[in-house]
Amino acid sequence: MAYRSGTVCASILALLALGACGAPPPGAPPVETAANEDCVTLAEGLYEFRGGKLLAVSAGAAGLSAVSGPEQAIQAGFAEAGFPWMGLKIRGRLAILTGTAPSVEAKAAGLSAGQAALAAHPQTAAANLLFVDAVPVEGGERGVGESLAALADAGASLESCQRAFDSTMASHSILFQSGNARISPVSNGLLDALSGIATLCQGFVTEIGEHTSARGADDYNLKLSQDRADAVKAYLIGKGVSEEGLTSVGYGETRLLDTATTPEANDRNRRTEFEVIAP
Repeated sequence: MAYRSGTVCASILALLALGACGAPPPGAPPVETAANEDCVTLAEGLYEFRGGKLLAVSAGAAGLSAVSGPEQAIQAGFAEAGFPWMGLKIRGRLAILTGTAPSVEAKAAGLSAGQAALAAHPQTAAANLLFVDAVPVEGGERGVGESLAALADAGASLESCQRAFDSTMASHSILFQSGNARISPVSNGLLDALSGIATLCQGFVTEIGEHTSARGADDYNLKLSQDRADAVKAYLIGKGVSEEGLTSVGYGETRLLDTATTPEANDRNRRTEFEVIAP
């Protein structure tokens, strides 16, 4: 069960007392006692009651509100700038641009305007938010962060986090330079969306699994896949995802999806998979 920030009163407070576990987990916002001694006020963020404890699933950035303040002010400016179709979700340190663009050109202009607006606002500029594209084009391409936007509204559970990773990767692939673990810059937008999912799902452990085709020696493929998994992990950490909630595993060619030796089979077998695991 997930809760938005606000005031948590008597019935939930009783559960909190039963599930007290000493110091809050790393990254969790502080708990402040409200004027009413039967309630506690939680800092901005998304919380989940799990295993007898109220966990901070997504802690808000200092001074930012997920439903008011800079989000509303910036979004109001979109219409004035000629982008009435564009929306914005601020969740903790994530800035997710939403809405359906009427054309590819309109989307490109909207993304640029959205980033400029976030950079110009004193609060969002200071918060160093992670900007994610969740804008589809009408009748065309999907927004790489659409599943992240849905997760931000639904709340993080083991099932919703896994669904967000799976649906994001269903139509996208992380691309690497041939024969090494250097990530292609064209995959940065996808990795930013994946970083956002991992951020919202920080109450769980996310395994990054890399797989190769059957081409090449077994030991070479195993090392290459591990190096690539480590590279993806490093990217996510660089975007603010907690290292403690990430693991990276290179499976090489041990889990082939297609045992054929065709180029199409090789493409299917080269893949990145994300598995969400209960801590």
